[in-house]
Amino acid sequence: MKSTKIIIAGDLLPMPCNCDLFESGDIQELFGKTLCDLFASADYRVCNFEGCFTDSGHPVEKIGPSIKAPVSSIKAIKNLGIDYASLGNTHSMDYGKQGYLDTCKTLSENGIGYFGWGDNSSSVKAYAEIEDSGRKIVLYNATEQFENAPREDYPGVNLYDEYRVCEEIKELKNHCDFLIVLYHGGIEGTHYNSEKMRRRFHRMADNGADVVISQHTHAVGEEEYYKNAYLLYGQGNFCFHFRNEVTPLLAEGLVLELNISADGFEAKPHRVLRTEKGCVYDEAQDLSGFYARSKTHDALLKGDKQAQAEFENRFGNDCANWTNIFFSLFRGVNAKDAEKRKTLSPGEFSEYLKNSYTVQQLLGMQMFLRNEEFNEIGNQILSDLLKEKQIKEKE
Repeated sequence: MKSTKIIIAGDLLPMPCNCDLFESGDIQELFGKTLCDLFASADYRVCNFEGCFTDSGHPVEKIGPSIKAPVSSIKAIKNLGIDYASLGNTHSMDYGKQGYLDTCKTLSENGIGYFGWGDNSSSVKAYAEIEDSGRKIVLYNATEQFENAPREDYPGVNLYDEYRVCEEIKELKNHCDFLIVLYHGGIEGTHYNSEKMRRRFHRMADNGADVVISQHTHAVGEEEYYKNAYLLYGQGNFCFHFRNEVTPLLAEGLVLELNISADGFEAKPHRVLRTEKGCVYDEAQDLSGFYARSKTHDALLKGDKQAQAEFENRFGNDCANWTNIFFSLFRGVNAKDAEKRKTLSPGEFSEYLKNSYTVQQLLGMQMFLRNEEFNEIGNQILSDLLKEKQIKEKE
């Protein structure tokens, strides 16, 4: 029985800076010969479409950007040979039902399978099946909740519910030879994962996942071999030029090569580097940072206190980048803050915001974020308030 080679890429979506190349189908200009050859060498190619393919001009109401690509830009993706796309992610529902329908139609017409979302809460297609060389391989996709939840009469994604997802993984593994999970979640903009993320990945592996990959963070994290499974915490972008500025986090990504045989499997990460309009294969394959973080990650899992402190400190430093957004949202509209922002540096403004709260206020905020009961209460209060304001705005 021959082996099956699968290439899995991270976030991919045409953007204004490279849409002309996607529309013309010029994959050599977008990705370079070495990367194109790597994709051509695979039996199957998988990626995450971080957005939708639609020409609609009506995004849903939400906080944050709404991301789409023109239907005509699918040409280069087809030429690259993408066979399957995960669509359970942050931005796939940004243009609502029309964006969903347009994306399904575009992919179907171009022979690209998709999974991770569905017509409504009762018909979400969480996985895709590959039959190759006498073996069955399952691709499974789940995501954390954003503005993407399905309803009884509205499309949406396969939301991560630990009990249900692990039960589905267990059942799928009973009827397949190999199971790959694409998990969309985590903290954006960090090389490091949280203890919560590690527990989630371990539970999915305990229930039968052979490979678990996290996307969404737009940064390369670490790898871990857990029991008989391969876990990749943070794959980084593939070709996702949403931000113009190129930070070290956005400058690299990983393409994962899986070779599955009767004797087991091999996981090989390939480093890709962002270019002005696309991404190319890193000929030096400098994975030193990735392997160094992975080594520290292994040490903390073995109970190394120093490694744990170092890892958690770096994770905390990356999370601190969200300080201004976090505190500004909790304060609401504040004219004094607007004036301060004009005169203070970003770091000074962060300190100003943090010092605006008392210990009791911080403890209260933490309670609503950490405690499941109060988290639910807080979400209900916000949902009711949003409904009231939306009704008033329409009057």
